[in-house]
Amino acid sequence: MIKGLIFWDWTGTLADESALDHAVCQAMEEAIAHQKQLSRQEATQLFQAYLRQLEGTWPWHDYLLHARHFNLDWRQPQEKNLHLLRLLPGTEEVLRKAKSLGYLNILATNAVRAVIELRLQKAGIKDLLDDIITSDQVEALKSSGRHFLVGLQKWSVPPAQALSVGDNPIQDILSAQQVGLKTVYAVFGENLTHYHSPHISANHRQRVQADFQIHSLLEIIPILASENILKEAVHE
Repeated sequence: MIKGLIFWDWTGTLADESALDHAVCQAMEEAIAHQKQLSRQEATQLFQAYLRQLEGTWPWHDYLLHARHFNLDWRQPQEKNLHLLRLLPGTEEVLRKAKSLGYLNILATNAVRAVIELRLQKAGIKDLLDDIITSDQVEALKSSGRHFLVGLQKWSVPPAQALSVGDNPIQDILSAQQVGLKTVYAVFGENLTHYHSPHISANHRQRVQADFQIHSLLEIIPILASENILKEAVHE
């Protein structure tokens, strides 16, 4: 019997991708400089100007789109820098514990499927996830709530039996509350943002009231083990 759904955020909640994303963007900028015979500074300015045009939309997160725009190989800079991906302490333990308690682990991310699957394969935790919902699948940012709606419909679970866990007040907490989910705010993820992400950084300055706050992943275990978590969440 399914106890409920947990919509897990990825970066800043289960993983630290900041060094990886920084390195991938640097590699793309270097490739642009070589291809167009520009200085590195000029290539960086060109790439950042392009990203600003996508600011606040889900394609901003689409490395495949960026590569196509500049006629680059999207996979090579990803694979070259995968060693920089870091799972946050407790990730595997909490995912296994959630499954043992009867929850389905749903990864809800602004990333696109090809990139997140590559990273999950490297991290070795894909088998701990029951589903992955990506921005290119729903064609929206998580702030729209569509990731949650798609997951609820697919698994035929009402919002009252679902929980969103994440570090972004807007993408993970407010949007989930508007759909009717209980929420867990991962305070520790606030500083794990990518250097080319002004809209995500701005989200972190917003203040919303989640049902629970955790300062490490392992703090979620007693919350999940509570019999009343999906009935009477208490603000902490």
